[in-house]
Amino acid sequence: MNKNYFLGSLLVAVLSLTGCGGANQSKKSGEEGDSSIIQPSKDPGEITGGTFNFNDTELNNPQEIHTTNQLKYLNLAKEYYSMTKSDLDSCDAKGNKNVSTPEKTTLSWEFTAPEGYEVSKYTLVFSKNMDLSNPYTVEGTNQPTISFYNSFLGTNYFKIVANFTTGDKQSSDVKTFKVTEQAPRNLYVGNMPNCRDMGGRTTYAGGKIKQGLIYRTSGSKFDNSTPSDAEARRILTEQLRVKTEINVADKTDNNVNLDNVKLENCYMDYGSVPYSNLARNSVKVRQVMDVLADEANYPVFYHCRIGTDRTGITGIMINGLLGVPFNECIQDYGFSNFAPIDNQRYPNKPNDTNGDDIVKYIDELLALPGANFQEKVYLALRMIGVPAAKLNKIIDIMTEGTKATIPNTAKIGEDSGLETTVSKTTKTDYKSPATYYAIPTNGSIKFKATTTAGKKDIIVYMGYTGSVSTSTTTKLSAAIGLKIDDADQTIASTKNLWTAGFGKTRSNDRIGYMFNILGNYDFTAAEHTVEISVKTGTFNIASIVVADHAE
Repeated sequence: MNKNYFLGSLLVAVLSLTGCGGANQSKKSGEEGDSSIIQPSKDPGEITGGTFNFNDTELNNPQEIHTTNQLKYLNLAKEYYSMTKSDLDSCDAKGNKNVSTPEKTTLSWEFTAPEGYEVSKYTLVFSKNMDLSNPYTVEGTNQPTISFYNSFLGTNYFKIVANFTTGDKQSSDVKTFKVTEQAPRNLYVGNMPNCRDMGGRTTYAGGKIKQGLIYRTSGSKFDNSTPSDAEARRILTEQLRVKTEINVADKTDNNVNLDNVKLENCYMDYGSVPYSNLARNSVKVRQVMDVLADEANYPVFYHCRIGTDRTGITGIMINGLLGVPFNECIQDYGFSNFAPIDNQRYPNKPNDTNGDDIVKYIDELLALPGANFQEKVYLALRMIGVPAAKLNKIIDIMTEGTKATIPNTAKIGEDSGLETTVSKTTKTDYKSPATYYAIPTNGSIKFKATTTAGKKDIIVYMGYTGSVSTSTTTKLSAAIGLKIDDADQTIASTKNLWTAGFGKTRSNDRIGYMFNILGNYDFTAAEHTVEISVKTGTFNIASIVVADHAE
């Protein structure tokens, strides 16, 4: 099959609005020729007598949806966290033009029409499901070949419908065609660049992220002027069948606003200090997770303006939560450089003035305890207040096959006795965590934790309520103290008050909350009392965690 051969204009439409994208998989299994493939019932007006012939060798030879330069990037022989401008330039991923569009898939066949009948056009019906439920359709011409966008990674099930000039039609048997399984499933969505499916990747545990459920895209007016066109809106609603739009930009200008699609505005700040996406946006990150924990909201698409910074960090957290290996999380972030995103984005970018240098965020996550990146992200989301049940629900919705078992680390106020003279503060705005305890000078907070034996990390998620701290000499240990079972402990953290994030955001109206690992300490298998005290100033303490130490 010639991938580059495309005849006639194509119109992508939907035959069925049943279910969520690729969510309703048949429990049967089988490839092309397997007797377990479900043959859909014939539509009204179906006749017999014609003969379809397919080249099964071609159908089973996986087609490539990535361009040559996209493949260069996806096959870089290095860790993506250390990618450079030269690496991106070599792949033409320069962030100044749209080269994010995938290659088309092409199918060809032979058809002998029944005597007396003439084909007016062919229609392709394809799906991720063997029974062709939740199908996509592509209208072709009267020539036996169709080229199209947005096929699924891996095996796709399809039939060809011959439409006759008489109004009758004849369908082929259900067959399969293959697409290479290398993620991402980058998508064509009209004039919206930087669009791809979050599914298709393999997790640490060996499961697969389902395709067709979460999409990351640019927003409307990605270039500050051009709205999403009718083609983009039709593909989102009719082909991708989105039910929920999540805007993580900071204004409504970037909303796509599709008819009959629920809109969730989860506005996120970025840039300036403190250097943490979670520090500034914990309430909004929780809101995103709330949306994803409700199966009725799927399929979901989320975006900021150009789909790179806030969308990118949100994508790293979603992929990380689902168990996508860290290297692939960063690979997906860097794929946005194939879109017109103002300038290139990559970790450790020097003198970054446009967009976030994600190491400011990711290094904070990497420092957290956990056997892998999934456990670190899971712990971070727990500490900002996302219940374990919601995180587990997202993993369950989005994963097929083996799912990871992740420790549910207790935090203050849940599985522990809590002692403090300070009342809990509850907030509903985006300027702080939902709950916290404001501990003044000489005040403290204690909680009881039942632990297993071994080394444990003690992590505090907190913010400083005073003026922005620029001190690079005053250590964290000068500001707070730690006791375990009433015995003073040395705080091993070498952070100073500046690197600990004790400041406010660029708008100077929000306290920065940061994860601070105080050190690792030996615990016996018993109930222990952990106490955090404040030596100077006032600190808002939102979470304290005792977690198994990972070397």
